[in-house]
Amino acid sequence: GAMLVSFVEMASVSENGYISHKENRALREVNTGSYRYFKEGDIIIAKITPCMENGKCAIATGLTNGIGFGSSEFHVFRVNEKLILNQFMFALLNREFVRKEAALVMTGASGHRRVPETFYRNIEIPLPPLVEQKKIVSKIEISESKIRKSQEIIAGIAVRKTEIIKKFL
Repeated sequence: GAMLVSFVEMASVSENGYISHKENRALREVNTGSYRYFKEGDIIIAKITPCMENGKCAIATGLTNGIGFGSSEFHVFRVNEKLILNQFMFALLNREFVRKEAALVMTGASGHRRVPETFYRNIEIPLPPLVEQKKIVSKIEISESKIRKSQEIIAGIAVRKTEIIKKFL
């Protein structure tokens, strides 16, 4: 049978740093034309406006057969794992500061503006030892977990408030 790979549309990349939906497609079907190839662990970032400014980016994980294809409007980053963790690189690239700088150098007609590859080529990346990177990534993950839990609590309180209003008012 045909080898299956993951296909990821721009709409399937959340603004919170993950891929919300992957579709299995035959490799021969997507391996033509303008789709961008990426592999397990690569970082994908929207290059087109307004997706880039909104933070559409993710580390590609859980790809069928470790292979992904997606919109030609993705920049794809692959780290040298001996030097840098993909989660560390992702945290660096996914900062609001970087997005604002990227927005300033977009090229093309309005509505179809894109971040040129040269922007990312010229970013200077601090490179602490892997041990330090792991500590930083761990702290970021703890913070993100606390944010998620807090958002769940807030959502739960909002539901309870609505129930109280329905019951008494």
